[in-house]
Amino acid sequence: MSELVELARQSYLVPEPLDGWDVAITEALEAIPDAFWTASYSVAPIETRAAIEVAFLNLVAATDPELPLSLQATGPVPPRAARHLHDLVRLNDALEGALPAEYMSISAVIGTPPKDALRHIHVAYVAGLPTLTRWQAELVEKLNADAAAAPPVDLVACLWDVLSDVDEPISTTSLATLQARLFSPPDDKVALDQTVQWLGVRDFLAEAEVAAGMVQTMLAGDDELYPADIGLLLPESFEYAVAVEDAFSLAGLALSGLPVERWRRDLGREALFHFLYCRQKPAPAMALAVCLSSPLMPWSREEGAVLAQRVMDGDYGLKPLPNFGQEARAMLDLIRDGDDTPASLSQAVQAFVQLLVEPQESTEHVPQAQQAAQDVATDLAQATEIDWQALRRHVTPRYITTGESPDFTREGITVWREGHEPWREVRQLIVLGFAEGHYPTVPGNSPVFSIEEWSAINRAYGLTLPTPDEAMQERRRRFKRQLGAVAEGVSFLVPRRDPTGAAQASSESVVFMQTLFDIPDEDGLILELDAAADRALARHLAQADEGTPIPPRLLAAQDLDFGRDLLALRKDREGQIKPESPSSLETLMVSRLAWLLRRLNAEPLGWAPEKADVSLLGTLAHDVFEHLFQPGESVPTDTDISEWVPTLLDDAIRERGPFLRASEWQVERSHLATGIIKAAIAWRGILDALDAEVVGSEVWLAGHLDGVSIHGQADVLVQLPNDRLLVVDYKRSSSNSRRPRMKAGYDSQAHLYRTMLRTGGPKDTDNTGLRHRLTAAKQTGIVYYMLNDQTALSDSRLVGTEAIPLWEALDEDVADKAMALIGQRLQEVQRGFIQLNRACEATFFEKTAGIKPYALENSPLIALFSLPDDEEVAE
Repeated sequence: MSELVELARQSYLVPEPLDGWDVAITEALEAIPDAFWTASYSVAPIETRAAIEVAFLNLVAATDPELPLSLQATGPVPPRAARHLHDLVRLNDALEGALPAEYMSISAVIGTPPKDALRHIHVAYVAGLPTLTRWQAELVEKLNADAAAAPPVDLVACLWDVLSDVDEPISTTSLATLQARLFSPPDDKVALDQTVQWLGVRDFLAEAEVAAGMVQTMLAGDDELYPADIGLLLPESFEYAVAVEDAFSLAGLALSGLPVERWRRDLGREALFHFLYCRQKPAPAMALAVCLSSPLMPWSREEGAVLAQRVMDGDYGLKPLPNFGQEARAMLDLIRDGDDTPASLSQAVQAFVQLLVEPQESTEHVPQAQQAAQDVATDLAQATEIDWQALRRHVTPRYITTGESPDFTREGITVWREGHEPWREVRQLIVLGFAEGHYPTVPGNSPVFSIEEWSAINRAYGLTLPTPDEAMQERRRRFKRQLGAVAEGVSFLVPRRDPTGAAQASSESVVFMQTLFDIPDEDGLILELDAAADRALARHLAQADEGTPIPPRLLAAQDLDFGRDLLALRKDREGQIKPESPSSLETLMVSRLAWLLRRLNAEPLGWAPEKADVSLLGTLAHDVFEHLFQPGESVPTDTDISEWVPTLLDDAIRERGPFLRASEWQVERSHLATGIIKAAIAWRGILDALDAEVVGSEVWLAGHLDGVSIHGQADVLVQLPNDRLLVVDYKRSSSNSRRPRMKAGYDSQAHLYRTMLRTGGPKDTDNTGLRHRLTAAKQTGIVYYMLNDQTALSDSRLVGTEAIPLWEALDEDVADKAMALIGQRLQEVQRGFIQLNRACEATFFEKTAGIKPYALENSPLIALFSLPDDEEVAE
């Protein structure tokens, strides 16, 4: 019918309607605040709009296209249905005449005088074959009346012969039985012959390849069979059209009637959609990343990927890259800032779309964004506050059509679509997508009107609204007409999995088909192409020549020897090898491969929604402690800490985890703040008990370990009486997680700090005061302050700590085994040797060494290339 409407529009010189239906119905739905759909629309706007749209258009299609929508009941109507009808009429009034393009075209053609037509059209139509809506029927009547002549009688008779149901089989073949008796009560069963077959395949991609091979086999086996004699019946699916086009193009087979309409991402509205998320603070990291990586940004796609990955790695600063110009920097400013008023948002939206850049291969994306921005500006001009959800609904991305139409040729392979009538007869037909929900397409139940309400409305208003049962019967009759246009044979391809890979059943019509033939069950009807025995029974199947099976290549995992210094993979601008940190050396101790992958920047770059993980919460707590206990400042009181922590934590969250400022994270924020306050008050008590002074915060130390440069950042340096110094590392965990590794001798961080102080000192050579304090210190202690249980764990005893209840000094050498392993690993990587992890090592580090081996989870390659245990590692 769409082709007829388009032909009529062109013949009557009707301008092509503007495509504004989506915006029009969205605005109309939102303009009626007390309608029956209001509550559902606020929760699920897209799904609610779809349901209302179907019900409304069904109602419109059943009324007079030349009159305004007005309903007068002549009989009783259920109260719920009456209210829904009333609201749909209100929706029609709010639309102010706006309808989908096809409806607008039909209305315009009906209202155009015959004398204005460029040419007249005769439409040959058999009543009820197929069933037309009132609008479609009046269009046909209009065209035939203007043509001032009835369609040729012989053409109408031909249509009747082709489209009418066959009561009895015209022959004894299985195909003839399907054509006559499908969906009818079964009589005597007939034997299954070679005119029909059902083939089970993997998915729609396999279907397209199998169909192409079958067509080639058919053409090669019959010199009198032409491509036009072979038909393909496809579901109304974009995926099937693309898969068939690709497979048949590779096979050199021309197609006639294939839906070639391609869909492209709506990059313009997509960019604006995510930009609105960016301006509503706190902005989700995923929205920021998608916006930054949009092809419309004023920077390259590679640069966009870098910016996006920074955000996904937790850096929300949006710092410009070195080569960024004025426009790129302005765009980053827009994405970074937020809005509280409609006026500021309107200005930001207009500035945003002006900075977008159209990709070379397209022309429509930036104009789409500018039009959507204008709609947003119009809404904001009348608003007193920002309704973010409504604005995003207005600019929701939708696929952009290419506007191409199917190409119908005489020579190509005939392509029919599930929802259309067959447009020419074929000798052989291949039905693709013969899965549940198709052939026929199952009509869903309307949430607007029940089946009983549809029937009551039809009686009360004299309408012909199709009920789901009537729609199913019409679709079944159309499927029979499609099968009726086949002369010799049909092959049904049954995909066992949907496009997502989920298992799916065959079409419900298989149940009806099975009852017609003398077979035991459905399994006896469908030949599975995965089974060699079934493949041998399949007809027209293109099969590759048998060959010797080749087993997959075995994964040969073995220790690596690169024969070069792997420490030298990272060098600074002066060509010097960059130093190792305590965390990198711990990674090296747990997994040499994990250390190497991080050194090569070969770890997975994942995108995932933000979460309050251990690393982020620890970073936030560190940041608060850094600002609470600053060098040269007096230690805050308990009251100061309780008052300052919420503000300091909010500042840290803004910079490092802005998503935590959202209302749904209120419990986590409150819990974190309470824990930090408790830990800070306890730490203040320890500083008072030691008469300590904070002399350094976030201090970088550097030194050498066996000739290898090392560096690390101490959280705080504390001066004690009698020229003693304390290096403190805050840990947002409990002492139970750190104490076992220290007792086992596998804690390396404290020892590495001592090594840095002994072999080097502060990196900042200008801070002579701090350097003097470190040099003059008679004793230096290293302590972990565990924030979760307010326990201080030290690797040595310090005078004055005995009276502190939660101060614990371990007498064991807390680092001897760890440093032995690290020293061994450093020697190995310096000569280029990487020993892969063994299966027992995860258990060893967790159970024996007391270390949670997070490094083993840095990449799936580590587990993939792990080796079985051997005696050397086991020892």
